[in-house]
Amino acid sequence: MLTSAPVHGITEWQSVAIDSDADDLREYILTGYKSGKPFTPYIPTIPVPSAIDWVLDFGCGVGRNFPYLKSIARHVMGFDLPPMVVRCRALASAPVDLLSDDWASVSARRFDMVFAALVLQHVEPDACRMYLADFARIASVTYLLTRLQSDFGENVMAIVSDSRLFEVEACAEVEHDASTHTLRQVGQPSFTAISRATDNRHYEVRLRSKLTATQTR
Repeated sequence: MLTSAPVHGITEWQSVAIDSDADDLREYILTGYKSGKPFTPYIPTIPVPSAIDWVLDFGCGVGRNFPYLKSIARHVMGFDLPPMVVRCRALASAPVDLLSDDWASVSARRFDMVFAALVLQHVEPDACRMYLADFARIASVTYLLTRLQSDFGENVMAIVSDSRLFEVEACAEVEHDASTHTLRQVGQPSFTAISRATDNRHYEVRLRSKLTATQTR
């Protein structure tokens, strides 16, 4: 079973980042860490761009995805809430080029891909819509890994669909493989189907922005 932190909204994430010790913080980010699940990246099961210049790790936490992202991009930038960025600077296992808690500054840049793994399910719906609009503007490709139903009772993929900002290039249902501690693909449902579904399984999608404005870094 693929699991992630059952916390709700910005206030609780800030509290977790400030008040938790290192092991408790990793447990909030990756449920099962304290029971032996390794704090290693989930490698996408669907193709994503590689040998790219810049990738943004949106909701980077304490840098769990950094080793993987550094293997596919020349430059990695992490974004998260201010107290989480402080913890990331201390706890990340791999350094990256830039870390920021200032979304206005981050969203003024351009990236080859936005990578958001197990993040949007914890973001309030209105904020999720805003971030998706920014993703479409700042990057040609966005990769999402998410639980289908958010902490706020909305289908995350329905929010993506309703934005009408993306073409869906790949879609898969995934789960945690307990023997290898990696993502395992268990199906390839249509995006239309999952955007209307009421289950609470995990899915990954690769999205292509429909926006055509010239992007210069």
